[in-house]
Amino acid sequence: MGKMKLYLRDIPVLEINENGICNILDFDRLPFALRKKDMTYPEFVEWASNRTLSIGRSFAKEILNSLRLSQVNRYAVCKACRGLSLEDAYWIRQDGDERAWKEVSLFDNPLSLYITEVSLSGRAVSYKIAMDERKNIHTPELTTLGASAKAWIRGEDGLSLHKVGRYEIPAAKILKQLGFRHIPYSFSKEEEIGIFLSKERKEWLQASGEKIVNSKLFTSENISLVTFEEFCLFCGFYNLNPYEEAKRIDQESYLQMQIADYILNNNDRHDQNWGFLMENDSGKIIGAAPLFDHDHAFSRYENIMSQTVEMDATLYEAAVEAQRELNVDLNGVEQMQCPEILTQEQWGLVQKRIQRLKRGRTDGN
Repeated sequence: MGKMKLYLRDIPVLEINENGICNILDFDRLPFALRKKDMTYPEFVEWASNRTLSIGRSFAKEILNSLRLSQVNRYAVCKACRGLSLEDAYWIRQDGDERAWKEVSLFDNPLSLYITEVSLSGRAVSYKIAMDERKNIHTPELTTLGASAKAWIRGEDGLSLHKVGRYEIPAAKILKQLGFRHIPYSFSKEEEIGIFLSKERKEWLQASGEKIVNSKLFTSENISLVTFEEFCLFCGFYNLNPYEEAKRIDQESYLQMQIADYILNNNDRHDQNWGFLMENDSGKIIGAAPLFDHDHAFSRYENIMSQTVEMDATLYEAAVEAQRELNVDLNGVEQMQCPEILTQEQWGLVQKRIQRLKRGRTDGN
């Protein structure tokens, strides 16, 4: 293996020599999952591997095949794209790479558009794949997590994530009514995504009733996302309880999440779907990230288990405890009209959950 450095923007934070020996250059700006004094090369490899897309993501195989990248070696994929992501400003510079942050940053530089096509349609629609682009991969799609088909597209007002996920729309309307911090979503327009969709993909969307929706990028060169998964690793290094720490950092947002997930009956709030915001200049957490990713909301299953509290509890039980502390006004949601996309049956179940939550807070059941 050759020498490499890990950077946060243009600040070197970690150096790894030919023998895999790690030399920490800026401890306070390391990724939280690596922020320990005796950090090792295998831990770095694990962190880097976890940055890349899962093979279970829609069109993951097609994305990797189009770039002639391994479907099983996620570390190799990470190195091939310098580990660049839109969730944060970390990147890997290997020995012999002379590029600077301003030349590689995904926040400002042009993206590989044919990968956008593959990400949304499963194949390149119009753009030809040039060999020099394969050698200098510049796309956020290799480090965008989640299972849905999605792609980042730069518009006149900045970068937006376009994804298959119609339930984001009614979820965002309910969260807005509740007054909870969240990422707004809107339906993607033909002029935004049309050139990236094949005829077959458009026909599938129409036949399935699915929609492509979009949200604005909420991270930047100055603010990074720290997922709860990463935060748990950090807490484990220092014998901290990550759930207690999450509540300490931003109690209101943490408890609002419990209430939101029950009302929406969200069965997909895993450890990569919530977290905190980090100020890149200081490397410090500055609060909870806004709520995002609700395309698995409005499930018909009952008694879904919470993934965001320490003890075993259903979404309902976690929400009752949170509501006892916050006493959120739920009347506004009761008075809403059925949001677009939801069926009357789904909306009726939302209303039943609201009523049950009100009773639970009152009678303690």
